[in-house]
Order: sequence, then C-alpha cells, then structure tokens
Amino acid sequence: MTGDNKYSAIIFDLDGTLIDSMPLHIAAFKDLLEKHNIEIGHNEIEKLSGQSTTKIFKTLKKEYKFKEKIINLREERRYHYFKLLGMKNIVFPGVKKTVQNFKKNYKIAIATGSSKTTFIHSTKKDFQNLFDVTITIDDVKRGKPSPDQLLLAAKKMKVKPSECLMVGDSIFDHIAAKKAGMDSVGVLTGTTSKKELLNSGARYVLKNVNELNKVI
Repeated sequence: MTGDNKYSAIIFDLDGTLIDSMPLHIAAFKDLLEKHNIEIGHNEIEKLSGQSTTKIFKTLKKEYKFKEKIINLREERRYHYFKLLGMKNIVFPGVKKTVQNFKKNYKIAIATGSSKTTFIHSTKKDFQNLFDVTITIDDVKRGKPSPDQLLLAAKKMKVKPSECLMVGDSIFDHIAAKKAGMDSVGVLTGTTSKKELLNSGARYVLKNVNELNKVI
C-alpha cells in the first residue's frame, strides 16, 4: 500500500477512530441495562461495538429477553451518552490536523454507526465541516458490517469504491470495506486488538489515525 496512489478518497469511521467516544458509549449501554435490572459484562458490550445501536439492542434482546421497544431503548441510551459526554472535547489529539492535511489531496468522508444527532453532539461544527461527505446510520437501512454506508459515501464523493480507503477501529469496519471492494486500515484507538483487525480484513494496523501517512 505504501507509495500506492490509487486512492482518491478516505472514509473514516467516527467512534473509536476519530473521537474517543467508545468508553462513553459502553458506559451508556451499561447504565441503561442496569436500570432495567440486566447485568452485562464490559467485554460483551465491547464485542458488539462498531455496529448500530439498533443492531446491538436486537442482539441483546435475543440474549436477555427484555420487552422494551428498541426505539425507546435507543432514545434512553442516547440520553445516558449525552449526560456522560457533557461538554467534553473527545476528538483524539492531532486528528483534526491530520484530517486537514489529508483533505489537501483526498476527498474525505465519515461513515458512522451513530445517528446524525449523536454525531452533531459529539463533535464541534468546525470539525464536522472538514468532511466532504458524512454518512450516519440514519442514511441507510443497514449499518456495518453491511457495505451500504461505504458505498453511499463513495457515490456521494463521485469516486469508485476501489479508489476509497476505509479507516476504522472495529472488525465491522473492515468486513464492510471488504464487501464494498475497498482496502482498509485498522487503528488501535478503539476496543479491538491488532490480531482481530487483521483477521477481519485490515491490510495494516496502526496505533492511531495520525500514523496513516506511513501507509499512503
């Protein structure tokens, strides 16, 4: 991949990749479930992370048989997340400058399993405006590991999927990228190990997004 100029666009995951939101999302799930008298391990939520909230709740409902409607659980979990988030700036150090530098030579997009509301609350306007295209879970019927978000991002940027590089912290990012016909690079700023990222299809695994210039 190094020295390869075939890419004209970079698609970034958001949570755990560009922003340090995963601890807050996991804590929000735990808080909500405990409120409903469901004890769940930290690792169990971590393994589900990277998918949409709806998909996570569908999985949890099968396992724990709780009756609440998913739409209500989504809203309740979002409340817990916003409460934990407060006014914190959770963009990883150096990421804004890194994205600005890549913007000089590439079209750039976000493809996130979060909703548009959560994206807007989690980042500031100047950060949001860095991206040519933002695809949230609200824009598609199926989130990752389906390729739908990545293919829509490529379409909106008017580039071929093969010209896109996906960057993400979750196995679901790389499974989606493979299905979309895109190369992908993993980062270790989420909850997934190097081995898991490589096994899911990542061509390289980096410490963080700021190291991306090492491979493109």
